[in-house]
Amino acid sequence: MLYFFRRGQESLSCETRLNPDGPGYELVVTQHGSSHVEQFETVAGMLQREHELLQAWRAQGWTEVGKRPGSDAWRV
Repeated sequence: MLYFFRRGQESLSCETRLNPDGPGYELVVTQHGSSHVEQFETVAGMLQREHELLQAWRAQGWTEVGKRPGSDAWRV
């Protein structure tokens, strides 16, 4: 799953994926041209952290790119 956010001229992305090096999952956050990777043993742990980050970014004024405001539907 990929999420893209904007706030003014800034942008960030968040990707959830399988760990390419073995069992588990990764959450990759990219901002200002650098990436930070967090690793998780379970999908539940990764999803909890993803939810925390998404809520925090929205509270800080970040807007998801590609989604209609107030909707779960993506723009076509």
